[in-house]
Amino acid sequence: MELDGGDPILTARAGLDAMEGLGRRGSIPISTDDRYHKEVAKDESDLIPMLTDKKHRFSRHGVPAFNLELRQVRAFVALVENGSVTAASQALGLAQSTVSEAIAALERELGTSLIAHKRGTHTVALTPAGKILLPRAREVLAAVERTYAAVAEAAVSARGVVNIIANESVSTYVLSHVLMTIRRRWRNTQFAVSVAACPEVREGVRGGAFDLGLLLTSANRKSLARSSSTNAKWSQGEQVIAPLVPLVIFAAPTHPLARPDSRAPVRRSALDLFPVFVSDAIGEYRALLERFFREDDLPGPRLESTGSIEGVKAGVLTDARALGILPSYAVAKEVQTGRLVPLDLRPVLPPMQIVALLGWRAIHPSTEELLEEMGRIYPSPAPARVVGPERRPGR
Repeated sequence: MELDGGDPILTARAGLDAMEGLGRRGSIPISTDDRYHKEVAKDESDLIPMLTDKKHRFSRHGVPAFNLELRQVRAFVALVENGSVTAASQALGLAQSTVSEAIAALERELGTSLIAHKRGTHTVALTPAGKILLPRAREVLAAVERTYAAVAEAAVSARGVVNIIANESVSTYVLSHVLMTIRRRWRNTQFAVSVAACPEVREGVRGGAFDLGLLLTSANRKSLARSSSTNAKWSQGEQVIAPLVPLVIFAAPTHPLARPDSRAPVRRSALDLFPVFVSDAIGEYRALLERFFREDDLPGPRLESTGSIEGVKAGVLTDARALGILPSYAVAKEVQTGRLVPLDLRPVLPPMQIVALLGWRAIHPSTEELLEEMGRIYPSPAPARVVGPERRPGR
């Protein structure tokens, strides 16, 4: 494997082996009617002689004439998986013209069309040759990912990129501190972090644009998540990193519920008179809080979104009657210095957990260390005492 400008290129041997499989292996049957199989057979009969001809075109140094580039293969797979050139360019972080050119160059190199261009539609349809190429292209990319991971595991100084997408709170208050340690060990590995809401995090990992996703989700949510303590090695899927992350409701020191002379447990019904700031206007986190405050068939407090975690803190410090709700790690510093005061709410707020989403790519060894470090620095607190549901007099 050679490097040209930092972009790996399939060598003649690798290209030859990858494309020889087009003739040896069966096609992917999308349809089972006779016309489809006749078209596939015809396309293979046109494609294989062309590849065979290229196979025997050697230079005087005995080098085959294949010139497939990984950027072309990546663009082709991204187009299929994302459904359009626009979406593929966004997933790859490239200009649309660059993706289009890479796919056109791939078709020129193979001597056949891979994308069926249909008028009046923006959906991606593969030609029979494209359907044959797709699984092989994925195999090539997976092999490259495994190669990078294997080399990185053998040498900490090996270069690599780990693309991470996470919730705002996890990225700012948990991941950033762990990455300071991991980056010192993996100095030649680039950790690229993006921030997004839960649906975008899941879709980004599922679509292959990111290697690792980190989410703050409900600890009571029924899922396939597994605790990291039970896994010797990380694998694809959803796994729990921090199984119990408390939510904290807090106020400024001058708030009526936070004054020293009123530091008694606060009943849920006492919050109805005050605005409660939260970071998200929609999503799983917001829905969880709404269910909590309305589970007694009571109106509950007015939840107001600030759009960010820092906005919640600023709102509470600015409005003397406001309350805020955030994960405990997001307000730990302010609580420790006394700028914000946690309230002893009864019943307690529902717990959360930090979950890691691992994609289909081979896991970079630095990712394993990152997840293990996150599990070590965030111990699970003992669960707080839970008080049963309250009822107002006369209800």
